[in-house]
Amino acid sequence: MKSIYTFYFLICWTMGFAFSPVVAQKNLPVVTWEEASLQAARDNKLVFVAVDIVPDKRIFSNETVKLFFERNLVPIYMDMQTEEGKTFEPKLLLTPYPVYAFFMPFGDLLLTVEPTKIVKDPLVLLDAAREAQRLAEVKKNNSRSVNFMTSGWQEVLVKAKEEKKPAFIYFREKSCRKCLFVENNVFNLDRMADFYNRHFIPYQVDISAEQPLLKTYGIEKLPAYLFVNGEGKVIYLTSGQTQTEEILQMGEEALRKAEGVKFSDNSWEQILALAQQEKKGIYVDCYTLVGGERRPLTEIVYRDPEIAALMNDHFINYTVDQKSEEGKRWAENYGLTSPFCQVFLDSTGKLVHLSAGIPDLSEFKEIVVSALEGRGLQFLSEKYKRGDREPVFVEEYIRILGRAGLKDKAGEVVESYLGELGTERLKNKKYWELFREYVIDIDSELFKYVSQYRTDFFSLFGREEVLKKIQQVWTVGAEGFVTKKEGKYVFDEAGFKNYVKRLKAEKIENWRSIVRKARMNAAEKTGNWKVYAELAEERWNEEQIPEAELYSWGVVIKENCRDKSIRYKAARWYALTVAEIEKKERLEGKVRVSSYKGFFEKLVNDLIEE
Repeated sequence: MKSIYTFYFLICWTMGFAFSPVVAQKNLPVVTWEEASLQAARDNKLVFVAVDIVPDKRIFSNETVKLFFERNLVPIYMDMQTEEGKTFEPKLLLTPYPVYAFFMPFGDLLLTVEPTKIVKDPLVLLDAAREAQRLAEVKKNNSRSVNFMTSGWQEVLVKAKEEKKPAFIYFREKSCRKCLFVENNVFNLDRMADFYNRHFIPYQVDISAEQPLLKTYGIEKLPAYLFVNGEGKVIYLTSGQTQTEEILQMGEEALRKAEGVKFSDNSWEQILALAQQEKKGIYVDCYTLVGGERRPLTEIVYRDPEIAALMNDHFINYTVDQKSEEGKRWAENYGLTSPFCQVFLDSTGKLVHLSAGIPDLSEFKEIVVSALEGRGLQFLSEKYKRGDREPVFVEEYIRILGRAGLKDKAGEVVESYLGELGTERLKNKKYWELFREYVIDIDSELFKYVSQYRTDFFSLFGREEVLKKIQQVWTVGAEGFVTKKEGKYVFDEAGFKNYVKRLKAEKIENWRSIVRKARMNAAEKTGNWKVYAELAEERWNEEQIPEAELYSWGVVIKENCRDKSIRYKAARWYALTVAEIEKKERLEGKVRVSSYKGFFEKLVNDLIEE
């Protein structure tokens, strides 16, 4: 075996310049890793380490390579069998050796090169040295790191919901070489820190401590990068990446996916052309902006990863404000009866499916799947017209009609269905539920039967539920005296007065409220804003009005009434309501997060300023 002294000079000869030995026998000069680091820091150089390998002399026979290394690096040889080598080993971040390695002064590994890669082309090592120098400059000019949360998983999801950001989960292990490299060379870069801290809730998971998460998301390869929404649903998952650009790109991809359903800004003609070109259906969100009611749809449903994938893969998505001229045409053409409708069309614009209201996540998914599988409203309607009266089918058709907001049609089908079965069937809970949910015709035989034998139904389904249904039907009936003739709404005053007499004769509870609501509806449609405001104020003073309904009054007046005295009267409602909300908050010692306080304050300003 060669002596250390002989080995040292062998290396010097081979390299063409002086490598410093990390160990030496007595009387030999010793340049340790620490001393090499100090020299590199002092001379603004990097440390180049030949780890357990004697460099091929051909590498440094090239003058360009030799000159670059002399000017920019402090080279040393590291014998990994020595104590010095064992102390040095953690700096390699589990990189197998023999290997060539480039370090920042004091130990940050920049990159490594396997000896086999430079056998054929020694200039590969020069390229690596230049890249290491570039990386070192980047690191020297960086001072920030990705701020990974250290609290529990549930806290991460809560924060993601509160801040409306995706969570970024980094899976790692202390024995993962790529993980250690990313942590030492990527997550501590300003670009990385600024991007991930701004757009995500970062969370680090050591797989040895978080086995449940590992199983939940099927993590098999490290490092793994998972992006989820506040519900913990996967937005994007990948693994193995270690380079800065790769990890930035995957974050950008996650942000794109987190945006949810992509709605097109194209014209309707372009939408049709695109749908036919891409052989996709068309989805139209027909909405009316009223308070925050639509938020569950836009902020939860449309941003759900599974829903977004379904919608973006199978539909060209489009939005229409029902108060716009285009929206009014949509409402008329497709019979929309709700301020919030989801319309599914084929690529030619023919109706496939229709839903109304604000569906939750599971409901919306069911609606989409029905449209995709050809079980939408249009298919069921045609099947019913062909005479299919199979009970399972009819009950499904009733449910779909109700979901589409076509309560009148649903009620007709229920009338026909239960009429054939016999009114006595209403005392069965299943059929009572169909009646309670869909029948709204005051003159229907089913309603007359329930009204006549209401005490029997009290004992079966409860007095409160039965009376509530009876009142609902009378309320709907009261709003049927406004009709549209030659483009204008007309109120049947005489017919309505007779209806009020019937209400009183039947001793319907809260009949005054029913009358006021109906007259308000008529006043809104006919543009009689003085009557509208008077009735609204009566109700505001005498009834418990839900905040959403109260807000809708102000929006109607703000958008349609130019009479300043009426606008000021409405502004007063909301100013006083805000004062009441604040009073309750002071007494309760907490802020009512779900209240309409902010909307009311804005309405006050809007009504007064315009």
